[in-house]
Amino acid sequence: MSKKSDLVAALIKEVKLRHPMPSGPTDGLNLLEQGAVIVLMRHMTQKQAEQSVKALKGAYEDWNEVRVCQAQEISENLKHGGRKKGVALLHDRREAAMALKDYLQDVFQETDALDLEELREEPQVAGKAGMSLSVLGHAGASYLMFLASDGQVPVHLPLIKLLDRLGLIPKTTSLKKARGSVDNLVGKGQELDFTLAIHEVLELWDDEEAPIYMTVPCLQATDYGKKSFKDRSTAIAKAEAARKREEERIRKEEERERKRAEAEAKKRARELERKRAAEEKKLAAARAKAAAADAKRKEAEAKRAEAARKKDAAKKEAAAKKLAAKKAAEKKAAAKKAAAKKAASAKKAAAKKAAAKKASAKKATAKKKPAASKKKASKKPAASKKKASKKKPATKKKPAAKKKPATKKKPVAKKKASKKPAAKKKASKKPAAKKKAATRRR
Repeated sequence: MSKKSDLVAALIKEVKLRHPMPSGPTDGLNLLEQGAVIVLMRHMTQKQAEQSVKALKGAYEDWNEVRVCQAQEISENLKHGGRKKGVALLHDRREAAMALKDYLQDVFQETDALDLEELREEPQVAGKAGMSLSVLGHAGASYLMFLASDGQVPVHLPLIKLLDRLGLIPKTTSLKKARGSVDNLVGKGQELDFTLAIHEVLELWDDEEAPIYMTVPCLQATDYGKKSFKDRSTAIAKAEAARKREEERIRKEEERERKRAEAEAKKRARELERKRAAEEKKLAAARAKAAAADAKRKEAEAKRAEAARKKDAAKKEAAAKKLAAKKAAEKKAAAKKAAAKKAASAKKAAAKKAAAKKASAKKATAKKKPAASKKKASKKPAASKKKASKKKPATKKKPAAKKKPATKKKPVAKKKASKKPAAKKKASKKPAAKKKAATRRR
């Protein structure tokens, strides 16, 4: 820049304010209320902001009451454009109401009162007070300081230091000398525009994220701006290099961690595979052992079943033999009994026949000797006496009668009975026949 005036004009042209500012002061409002208009203009037009401040001023006793009330209550008095009503309207006005509350709280904390009249005091006190209002920002505070100083560019130590570094005024610590230099620097009618622009530069020069000299060309044309731009660019390049190195370090670390994790995963996989193979081998051995045991059990069961079948067959065969022997013995005994019965009946018939023959013979003899019987009847007394004398001894021979052979012929029967074992022997020799019968049945 060849001339300081050209730099001032370039600053006014190139520096863009972050927030809108009033085109002029509002009648009837003090400095605190003018600041409220600036804050509300960030959410509505200047006219709506001025009407809202006047409405709040009439609705509440003082601004401290506004500071402590709810944002919803403030919203009801804001003159915001739009046709929304109810909850939707309050929602749209909430941000403006909260911004106004934050502004009032900031003023209260910085000044211990809700009053900005100290901005009308000496420049250094006014500058210190104005630069402390963070919600308004340097540009908004400088607007109030401009109004408080009756249209003069505010002069304070932070601004003098910046103007000196930019080469706009000579280096000095005297506010009086600085005032003269600033008045000579700024042309007539440019005071407010320059005030807002230079205070925006003052606030954003050391901004961490986006310093203003990085985007405003006229600032980069100054020695201070050029140096700051170079230092910032170097710092950015270093930061970028450091970021890339850090990214590379992180990438390598991540790569090492990835490889380590992969190796660990492979190791775990191999270990799991080994364990799985061992487990499968163990399970296969257990299954083979179980299969062998099952086969052995089945074989034993088959043997037991075969033995049981054979035993059962032997039992059935023995029972069949026993039954056949029993039936043969019963048949033989029945035949023998029938033969004995037949012999007894024949004997009985013969005896009966002999008795009948004897009776008939006796009857015939009785008919032949009727006369003899009569003769004997006449001689009965003597004969009876003789017979009586002769028969008496006969009566005494009763023991001999007991030895009758007919009654004691039972030993013969015993002998016959004793011959029965021979029949049994014959019966015992018949299993072969029964076996033949059993094989035929099969």
